[in-house]
Amino acid sequence: MRLHGTLTVAKGELHGNLSPTKGNLHGILSARSIGADIYDGKYTVHSEAHEVQILPTANKQLTKNITVEKIPYFETSNLSDGITAYIGSEVEVNYG
Repeated sequence: MRLHGTLTVAKGELHGNLSPTKGNLHGILSARSIGADIYDGKYTVHSEAHEVQILPTANKQLTKNITVEKIPYFETSNLSDGITAYIGSEVEVNYG
């Protein structure tokens, strides 16, 4: 097996595993900048219909994926034989 190519990490570290499989290398490598602060904020956020959210992740090292929860969406029939859609808020409907 022959390995060729370029790996460049300026002022950083390279972590991961590579395994030979049928003449190819398979695995995951990740780079981390030395001196980068670890992000210690929320990793799960809820979408806000009327507010912008900024997660302070610039120049930070994340330890897992950020999940943005879906915006609530609800439909109900209305008195005009149509459908009313509620986006961005959950609505309790009384059918009695």
